[in-house]
Amino acid sequence: MNGLKAPVKVMAEAEGKLVIETRDGGQETYGLNPSRTMYLHVRQLQLSSEVNLFRFSDDDLGLAGETSLFVHGTATLQDGAISVIGDPDNMVRTLAIDFYALDEVQRRKRKALAQQQGAVPHDAAARVGFLRHSPGIGLDDDWFVQCQLLPATLRAISSAVSDGTMGLMSLGLALRGIYCRGASASPSAAMDWFLRPNHRDNTVNAPNMAHGDITLLSFEQAQVDSSPEVVPQLYAFDDTIPAPMTA
Repeated sequence: MNGLKAPVKVMAEAEGKLVIETRDGGQETYGLNPSRTMYLHVRQLQLSSEVNLFRFSDDDLGLAGETSLFVHGTATLQDGAISVIGDPDNMVRTLAIDFYALDEVQRRKRKALAQQQGAVPHDAAARVGFLRHSPGIGLDDDWFVQCQLLPATLRAISSAVSDGTMGLMSLGLALRGIYCRGASASPSAAMDWFLRPNHRDNTVNAPNMAHGDITLLSFEQAQVDSSPEVVPQLYAFDDTIPAPMTA
């Protein structure tokens, strides 16, 4: 649904908890949920040489080393739905998804930063966001997932897409800045997901994005010209090299 909306009234925010005033004058509490993995099923992948610039900031445009190659598709949440806190009308289960390449310069910077922080570096990163377009520009509101991969991983995916052998893809995301309803939730609970309204003015038209790491990326790849009895090859990816999983 297009159209700009009023800011959310934030009543309190501390220690990972956000309390808002609802439309009927009540209160709702939301809590950060960093220990829960978002699982998605990815379909309808296709190759493209164009990127949706509305989803990128100026700093992002230099990150894709293979700027001529993007893979687009749709991703459906395995559990629950997602919306912006204070705006229940925009709740969805299916999002657009983009895969693009992480260049070597950015990979080295990310590795150095992780080492300085004493953390394990991850080359496969993702973010989830929402953008409500202004009325009159002819674009639908936009829920999206952006996945940044090493070039070798992106080439393996694009090869399966171009060959017509790509099966169902499974994706797991460990996100920061994602909320659940209530002060806390079990990591295994099939609850809905929420993004925080924009931290500058608490508007819901361009909420804070959730950022994190890709913890699972796997897909089945059918064998070309094979009989129906042949079991599709299952591919899984780590942070460096794509490889088929062994039985």
